[in-house]
Amino acid sequence: MAAEAAYLERESALGAYAAEVEAGSGLHATRARLVSLMGPGLDADDLSFHHSASAAFASLLMAWRLPAGARIGVVPSEYGSNMLVLAARALRTAVSLVDLPVDETGVIDVETLDRAGVACADAPGRIGLADLDLVVFPQVPSQRGIVQPAAAIGARCAAEGVPLVLDVAQSLGQVEVRQTAASAYIGTSRKWLCGPRGAGFLAVRKGSVDLLDIAVPSLHSARFDRNDRPVPLPGLARLGIGEAATVSRIGLGQAVTELTDSGPSLVFARIARLAGQGRRLLDGAGGWRVREDPDSPCGIITMQPPPGTDPVAVRDRLYREDRVLTSAIPVERSRDLTGPVLRASAHVYTDPAEFERLAMGLERIAYDR
Repeated sequence: MAAEAAYLERESALGAYAAEVEAGSGLHATRARLVSLMGPGLDADDLSFHHSASAAFASLLMAWRLPAGARIGVVPSEYGSNMLVLAARALRTAVSLVDLPVDETGVIDVETLDRAGVACADAPGRIGLADLDLVVFPQVPSQRGIVQPAAAIGARCAAEGVPLVLDVAQSLGQVEVRQTAASAYIGTSRKWLCGPRGAGFLAVRKGSVDLLDIAVPSLHSARFDRNDRPVPLPGLARLGIGEAATVSRIGLGQAVTELTDSGPSLVFARIARLAGQGRRLLDGAGGWRVREDPDSPCGIITMQPPPGTDPVAVRDRLYREDRVLTSAIPVERSRDLTGPVLRASAHVYTDPAEFERLAMGLERIAYDR
């Protein structure tokens, strides 16, 4: 907030354009810090800012060049908004969406993928990873505290020459991303990076940029050629956007600086430890059942409600009466949900006593019923 306030003071004194020019070196450093969290082979120029992770995902997937009949590997736990983009993309060019094999918790089953491949409606039997044209999945879904084996899948995709788009909106800032070797990443400021709303980003490796067309033609992403046809600008600029709230990017930069200065591995370890404590304490409280393994290396905790319990009403009471913030996840969030769930997120600043308050609140609400 202090970094954003200082920037707004400069914007007020100088005007928006001059303040943005002044902030240029700082924003370049933010891009460099962000890609350093995603792994080697990326530099600051490989990342562009967007308004949100959803906007970045839509721009990237709609621009990805795919032939009619192409196959995109997906997972049942894909975020609902992203799934809508994928479905629209599939309709536009007659692309098939193919589910990767997963276990009972929703984690991609690498052994089955290696041994048996992928079931595909438009092919006899099963197909291999090499038969896919693109693979897309979230490293951590928003509706369950699991971590996909992104490094293992990324290595297999690279070996087969299959591009991988990895959604790190729910993982960057809480789990390790640097070993995943994806072709492209999309993420957001406002979740585990603890930045403000209004700033998303995408990063694309240089070798994959030429696979992209123009998602939304504008003077920030394209030019007319001699025949008055729109052609993409060089590099990642072809996915560029125009007007934006620069102050949100300033806030993101401060948040990422604090994360890198704190030591990401220490932050990740504390988040996982706190979540493990929370799961053990919360499982069974008021009849709610935790859906993750207690030692899942992820800060997301989701709970299945007792029969007849409305997670939205429980969320509202918990905040109103106990000042504990949870999220009610609707069934529309993801194809793998069979009903709504309640989510609690353990971040590095969480006090373990908050889990005790949450457990007592769930017990009290169950007793009142």
